Amino acid sequence: MANERATGRDVILAIGENMHQSLEPLVTKVLAPSIFQVYLNGDDFDHLRTIFGELETEAKKLLDTEMQRLNRSAEPALGRILKPLRKKNGAAAETAPRYVSAEGRWTIRFSEDPNGVLAPGDIQVISEFSQGPSETYGAGSLTRRISTTRRFGKTSAEREAVGPQEGFARILYEDDGGKRTFLMTKDEIVIGREAPDVWVDLRLDTSLDVSREHARIQRTPEGKFRIKDLSKLGTTVDRVPIPKSLDMVDGEAKDLDRWADLPDRARVGLAGIVYLDFEKTQRP
Repeated sequence: MANERATGRDVILAIGENMHQSLEPLVTKVLAPSIFQVYLNGDDFDHLRTIFGELETEAKKLLDTEMQRLNRSAEPALGRILKPLRKKNGAAAETAPRYVSAEGRWTIRFSEDPNGVLAPGDIQVISEFSQGPSETYGAGSLTRRISTTRRFGKTSAEREAVGPQEGFARILYEDDGGKRTFLMTKDEIVIGREAPDVWVDLRLDTSLDVSREHARIQRTPEGKFRIKDLSKLGTTVDRVPIPKSLDMVDGEAKDLDRWADLPDRARVGLAGIVYLDFEKTQRP
């Protein structure tokens, strides 16, 4: 019987495959997505969680190698030989578009499937080009590639365009950078203070009182929303504190997976410093 468990190698190759499917040609370059969110079945997530650091390192090496290979193959060997001659004769050198990461680096994050739809061995990768917010919107890239590698090597992929008026929910907030709007376009988001070593979807430029990973908001299969507090100084919903999900167990911080219901319209407070005005939108 075939082994249905996703291996580390499967995960790394799924990230590389998604990158190839997501390439966006421009005029002088071809952009590759820089952000990869990997979702795994709960059993696979528990099995691999202790080596996520190794998987991230190897996946980044694979992506770098693929960028180098694509750039070598973009310019035929004859063109590389003739380039010095063209330059000597004053002719304009024809250069092939360069393959580059949209942000010049790779960001990879691993999560357990929040909706429970992935079977053992399934790997879903959602990629985005960048997470840099504009002056108004904090949702990052408006185009995502979603690929799901199924057991026995079958892969399905789709491209999802997310316009500025779409999303499951809208979050209005103001941090040290000014007033912003964030569109929730996936089933679970991480909210926290901006930090180079922690992935967050909604990045806040604010006081250290707000934790690097402060809270999570999740959309359930029924279309309802719930919120989890992962902070030190607490999270409120309409001024009422919600239960803390982090607790010390045997001397280590452990996520007890405690969620609180989040109304379709609510004011979420983070450490009493930043307030998020959450509103469910009409997207099904």
